[in-house]
Amino acid sequence: MNKKTASDSRQETLNIPGCKIFRAYLSSNRLGEFAMVKKHLFITILLFSVYGCDVFNVDDDASVYPSQLGKLEMEELIELNEKFQSENDNICSTLNEYGFTGFSTVLFDGETSPCLGHEPVQIELTEPDTLLPIATETLISNSEFTGVTAKDDLVLIEMEPLRDCINCEDPGPVFEWKFVFENQKINGLEVYDSSITVIVDANGVNRIWGNWYDQPIIPARANFLPEEIAGNLEGQTLTWNEDGEEYRHTITADSLILPDEKTIIPFENEENNRLELRVGWKMEVPDENTPFGGWIIIGDMIDGRILKVDKLIKSNDFGLISEEI
Repeated sequence: MNKKTASDSRQETLNIPGCKIFRAYLSSNRLGEFAMVKKHLFITILLFSVYGCDVFNVDDDASVYPSQLGKLEMEELIELNEKFQSENDNICSTLNEYGFTGFSTVLFDGETSPCLGHEPVQIELTEPDTLLPIATETLISNSEFTGVTAKDDLVLIEMEPLRDCINCEDPGPVFEWKFVFENQKINGLEVYDSSITVIVDANGVNRIWGNWYDQPIIPARANFLPEEIAGNLEGQTLTWNEDGEEYRHTITADSLILPDEKTIIPFENEENNRLELRVGWKMEVPDENTPFGGWIIIGDMIDGRILKVDKLIKSNDFGLISEEI
């Protein structure tokens, strides 16, 4: 991998929700091996695109890539959500903008969440193994909204009792259990951030957060390989705010952990206001000086844009998402 010199780029820091990122001004001699560009090309790390490579692409799938989903009109979404909840009268969680069970505040924006005041049935639950089938069957019976169609596809990664008082000497009985299922896989490829959390009480499932997707277009050829995207990140500085602390990291291409396989990522494209199912390379940026272990950066395999910058170790509203039950 070719090293980049100081004359190849200059950078500044940008603010985005959850973190600050950098803008890079890259000269054409730095990107010349990838695409035809102007003398100075402006790139924002989370949305950077390099065009021109598609003219060399002979993959038919690439011409219609990526698969896209549009947001529902509010009237249609409200009607669909009413159908969802009428078929699941114990569930307080709502549908998202696309009509799925993925978490969203669109149906109660600026108002109190319907689940905030939810009181579980006051019946102690001591055998969570008997509740797991209820969680899986509810996901499958609601496949129109969850995207889950087969029980065998669901892999449990976490099972945890939810208590009213966590730090009390006597936390009391357990009225709810949380089940977390690992990310969806399509043709062996992981769909990033697609784990599903299901909360169950004595009356059955009361919350579903997360959803899966139909088969997207997966181009056979990559215009950008991981090494090429990593080379573009050389020397860039990432700044991240977490719990009032600021963490800075200057990326070196050699320190990135590159993937052997592609990753599918649901990408909300602000340019067309659609959800795109893109395919990219998930690279790890390890940093032991952060409480979350560093970052991951996902770059698109077709146009090279950076689709996601995220924490290496993530959590949901109920704590860390572990790899063990």
